[in-house]
Amino acid sequence: MDASALETLEFPAIRDRVEAATATEAGAALAQALTPSADPDEVGRRRALTGEAIALLDESLEPPLEGIRDVREHVARAALGGALSPLVLRHVSGAASGALRARAALEDQNAPLLRAIAKAIEPALGQLAKTIDRAVEEDGSDLRDNATPRLRKLRGELRAGRHRVRERLEALVRSGDLREHLQEEFITLRAGRPVLAVKASARRSVPGIVHDASDSGQTLFVEPFEVVELSNRQSEAASAERDELERILRELSAAAGDNARLLAAAVEATAQIDLALARGTVSRGWKGAAVEVSDEVRLVAARHPLLDPRTAVPIDLELGTLRALVLSGPNTGGKTVALKTLGLAALLHQSGLRPPAETATLPIFDQILADIGDRQSIEMSLSTFSGHVANLVEILDAARERSLVLLDEVAAGTDPVEGSALAQALVARLAEQARLTVVTTHYAELKEWASATDGVANAATGFDPDTHAPLYRITLGRPGISHALQTAERLGLDADVVADARGRVAPERLRIEELLAEAEAAERTA
Repeated sequence: MDASALETLEFPAIRDRVEAATATEAGAALAQALTPSADPDEVGRRRALTGEAIALLDESLEPPLEGIRDVREHVARAALGGALSPLVLRHVSGAASGALRARAALEDQNAPLLRAIAKAIEPALGQLAKTIDRAVEEDGSDLRDNATPRLRKLRGELRAGRHRVRERLEALVRSGDLREHLQEEFITLRAGRPVLAVKASARRSVPGIVHDASDSGQTLFVEPFEVVELSNRQSEAASAERDELERILRELSAAAGDNARLLAAAVEATAQIDLALARGTVSRGWKGAAVEVSDEVRLVAARHPLLDPRTAVPIDLELGTLRALVLSGPNTGGKTVALKTLGLAALLHQSGLRPPAETATLPIFDQILADIGDRQSIEMSLSTFSGHVANLVEILDAARERSLVLLDEVAAGTDPVEGSALAQALVARLAEQARLTVVTTHYAELKEWASATDGVANAATGFDPDTHAPLYRITLGRPGISHALQTAERLGLDADVVADARGRVAPERLRIEELLAEAEAAERTA
């Protein structure tokens, strides 16, 4: 799919919505990499996966995916001999056990595609998860005391040794001979050794090793000789404990590395399941319609998915097998939103999402090409018109029989006579070349050409004649009126200026607009 069209049609914002609905790191990454497919088989597979996900969500039977981290990089490092921290090992365990829970939850569900994905999650990972869980604290902060008998014994010795050292120091603090030489009656640590806060002036009265001094120099932190040997034995036990910790972590890391391929497959499978559920969640949230694949284009009560559903006006686009549609009407009347709604509906469908509509029938487009918005570029010395033409050159080169082309204000920004002629030539070429071309315009000549050309139709955006406000509705079969003067007046332009402008419009042009307005009013009344 054309990258610039995805940006123009705001598809990255759709990706963000899908990502927000994911539950796993790898699923979020897949959501951000989501791109519409032009392959009918792949589009069908995505649609079916989303359908299965919505069915599970409707029954609150979706598999749990919380806590499944993307551990692929970590276990790949472990496979090369790297050691993993307790926290990372906990993440490995969580990924393995979480993936197995997801597989188990899908086994009895009527979701054949999701079940097939889940079969890549190997039951053998359950033993790895149990091994890690037995050895590592639940929060991943450390290894459990009972990870091995030797670790339990060493930690018992450390606790007993710390208790003996503290008891001996507390006895020294309580003794009358030593108390008067202490700055504070507390026990603290310096360089990992237990010390007393001794007045600097009483240094000789407390035999021991000075490990530190206060900033003022008034206090020395002394390890009395009476506890040095006890502390040395503590250090030896602590060193032995560290060695045992490292040995256990290497062993657990090696087990994770041995299962690196299975863990990667489990993470990838749960990410695909997560993406399908996220697409289902988003589609369900905006009440998307399952798309019927056909050569026809038909959207009923379609809404732009990024607009507030409480205020967005649904539009109907029942275009059948038309080759081109010329959409006209007032400024701020919803023409551009209609273009984007159609383009996004196609992008959503081919990404596996259901577009927000009551019913939707769409082809599978090989390209969705768009020229919407200001193409001016100071850096490239392009005017607005030049920027649009440069984009149109690329669109003409890329458009094929299965392409959808969306052009906003085609060939505008130049001499109206030449611009109108260019617009007719462009739309005529694209009507032959692409599956469907939809353009917005204010050119009367382009509207007249559309009325007289087979396979091409006009459509109008509605305008309330009483309030002069746009209705944001689309009516096929007739051109729209620009209502530029009424719009300018509604927006506050001086009435004398508007009246002067109206007097400068050719009478026959005013009469045409009056007839179109009468037809619109009669249709609305009927």
